[in-house]
Amino acid sequence: MSVTVADLLKLPSLKPARVLAGAGGLSRTVAYVSVLEYANPQILEDDLFPGDTYSGSEIVITGFMNNPADQRLQCAVVRRLAEAGEVGLILYYVGVYVPAVPEEMKRIADEKDFVLIQMPEKRMDFRYGEAICEIMERIVRDRMVNPAFVNELLEQVSRLPRHQRTVDTMLKMLSERMMASFLLTDGSLRVLNEATWPHSLGKTLRDFLEAGNLPEPEGETDVCINGSDYRLCRVSVKLDQSRRMELFIFREGEPLSRSAVEQAGDAVRLAANIWSTQHETVAVRELVRAILQDEPMKMRRLANIFRIDVAAIHSMVILHGEQEWNDGNSAAVLQRLSDLLRSYFGTVVTDAYEGELVLFMDGPGSLGEEREIQTALEACLAGENQSCTFTWCNHLADTAAVREAFLLHREYLADARKLFPHKNAYHTREMEFARACRLRIAGGETGLYECQRPLEPIAREKDEASLDTLEVYLLDAQCSYQRAGELLFLHKNTVKYRLNRCSDLVGYHIGDFPDTLPLYHAVAVRRLLRS
Repeated sequence: MSVTVADLLKLPSLKPARVLAGAGGLSRTVAYVSVLEYANPQILEDDLFPGDTYSGSEIVITGFMNNPADQRLQCAVVRRLAEAGEVGLILYYVGVYVPAVPEEMKRIADEKDFVLIQMPEKRMDFRYGEAICEIMERIVRDRMVNPAFVNELLEQVSRLPRHQRTVDTMLKMLSERMMASFLLTDGSLRVLNEATWPHSLGKTLRDFLEAGNLPEPEGETDVCINGSDYRLCRVSVKLDQSRRMELFIFREGEPLSRSAVEQAGDAVRLAANIWSTQHETVAVRELVRAILQDEPMKMRRLANIFRIDVAAIHSMVILHGEQEWNDGNSAAVLQRLSDLLRSYFGTVVTDAYEGELVLFMDGPGSLGEEREIQTALEACLAGENQSCTFTWCNHLADTAAVREAFLLHREYLADARKLFPHKNAYHTREMEFARACRLRIAGGETGLYECQRPLEPIAREKDEASLDTLEVYLLDAQCSYQRAGELLFLHKNTVKYRLNRCSDLVGYHIGDFPDTLPLYHAVAVRRLLRS
């Protein structure tokens, strides 16, 4: 939760105000309040908001006291404030100092979603200080109750003009939010970006990196700079397998919590990945990371930014190769796979994650379509130098289900391949079955004996050939004499003879369910134990 412009209008000091224009910005987050009486846009450009840089999600209070009659300059000031990232303007003393609000100012406010608020006309009894106190009290109280801020900042940056969606902007937002100074460097400690708190601190922190006693990555230390004591925190920001940055956070006074420091690192990584020169590639990477780490709020923010309908995604295919997939060997493959899947589905997201290729899509709609896509995927990968297995995870309800399916695959794929070695495409149900078998094995002697007891009548005959035939018939051949014979290089009548004999020993026809279910579990556990 964060404080929006709409929330401020409910405060006692602002209840009499009315919104003149820019209502599209009422949901924007407010970080601070400031007073500005400049009426010269060039002064704003040169001194307060240089260039096209972002200057903070402030709401500004003014009465245009320095130039109450020049509407052209007033409109230019409003445009510059909006372009600098401010969220709105509260205009006092209309009809007293400023004769009237120009229509051009309202048009600019509507164009920029910059909320233009007017206090009651011809009234001198409203005070700036009343609004300032209530606004800051509301913001501070919200931050104490809701300490998580990454998603909020991500949304704020995404609403800015494209040229302001930068790491530098994110650092400034973090600096204002945490009341701390930030230095971002590359792996060689060369300064890339800087945001100081307070803004008047200047560039004095850069020199400390060269001369100071720096903490180890993820560490903290106390430092003294120009007579002021700071708590210095260091966070390694990993961008991909080969690139990283270092984030240094200087906080004077009460130290930051570890959670706040970690959130700052997360926010910088997201900004660097999403709004870097490799925009499309890294944006998808962050979205995939949010999905697989079960971070629904972050996932929705990212999906909205990049206009991806994640609500439509209900299937995931995980491709496991003999060697891990990485940035070097996956880019071309992912592009081919994405192009293929987009010929079937409207929503497709693909990326490499923790050495696997993950494919998200809004289908398939039937088992027949799944088989068709499986064949097409295999053909698409035919030219690769490594073989792959496929894990299909369908009917996924939410990010929690996605993450559970991914972890299930990671932990039990090896066992599933031992249980069903003739397959190259698996489903979550095979992973769940592999988990159940592994849990039986881990359950101790008593549980293992109970699981293997259905095999005792056959095992007493010391007929390993019949046990092996039974295992292949149930696990690999889907109860087909013909298929079992092909896999064992036997005539199907030999298979049938052995299984009929086993049926006589156990007392029921093997292949009839649910009678055969305990036997199915028993041969599966036997195979895992022997492997």
